[in-house]
Amino acid sequence: MGEGSTPLDAALGEASSVLLLAPSASEFEDDACVDLLTADEPSRSNVLSVTLTQSPDERIALWRREAGEQLPARAMVVDANGDRSATESTTDRGDDLSSTLSVDVLRSNAEPIDVGMALARHLGAWESTPESTRICLHSLTALLDSFDREAVVSLVSALNDLCDAAGATAHHHLDPAAHDDGLVATFRPLYDAVVEHVPEDGWTVTRAPDDAERPSFRRSTTPPGGAASTDPCRPETVPMPYSFDQTLDLISVSRRRTLLYHLKDLGVGTVSIDELVEGVATRERSIPAREAPESTDSVRVSLVHAHLPKLADLGILEYDVESATVRYHGNPALESFLRYVETLELG
Repeated sequence: MGEGSTPLDAALGEASSVLLLAPSASEFEDDACVDLLTADEPSRSNVLSVTLTQSPDERIALWRREAGEQLPARAMVVDANGDRSATESTTDRGDDLSSTLSVDVLRSNAEPIDVGMALARHLGAWESTPESTRICLHSLTALLDSFDREAVVSLVSALNDLCDAAGATAHHHLDPAAHDDGLVATFRPLYDAVVEHVPEDGWTVTRAPDDAERPSFRRSTTPPGGAASTDPCRPETVPMPYSFDQTLDLISVSRRRTLLYHLKDLGVGTVSIDELVEGVATRERSIPAREAPESTDSVRVSLVHAHLPKLADLGILEYDVESATVRYHGNPALESFLRYVETLELG
């Protein structure tokens, strides 16, 4: 952040969410971005970068220019620019980055919920790795150019909660010159810290008070969908009784997604734990992109002690420990959302 600046790790402390206010495409913004991503030793970090305006190659070039030969343990660039061709999104690295970097290209008409789902999937996939995870969202300004303020605020709130729960650290770019002061003021309290470039004073870091609570912008999430096949005038989806952050949390862990896919396909009714464990294990073995479960017992332990209690708390199912059975209630909106997620993940 420039010579003589306060080291970020000291200035930001334990902040898991950072709003980066700086002019778009400026040297100030680039320097601060890579400083935030490399606050930990790069080799001991996973880096997850979302880009809406620049190509993956441009974001990778920024890393090379600012961080040199230092490479993260794992790196993923999520390309959320729907106007970019597949060729433009593909990067031919041809160096050491090839072993650590992947590019995830979202669908052409990606919405904020698609960005959130991609981040939740990748963050969940790295959950058990020993490295810390650093996330860059570039940028809120680009999202606000295409989507209403409420949708972007909901995404930010959900992502910040998800990162806080996962122990990840994220920064989101916003160009204050591109928006009115009222909009910028809306986003400030959503973060643990604000890093801002002030032309007369340079960089300032503002921390939220330790006892401050982030504003809650919970709203139900309507899963994507078109017209109903039975009535073209009626939407396929209905409002879902879960907030955006709850929805992303549901799908952030691959095994929980598989469990939800399986329950959706089984339909309303009661199923034994034995049948459920076998069904989830079989599905996981059939997904090429997933690591096969170590054993059926490992699937049982995670379902019984983590995922089933969580889904029961949300009212998605009833889990009877004594009879070792699960009763799935069914939810049209949730199942519509799960079909959408399953199609994106598995084709």
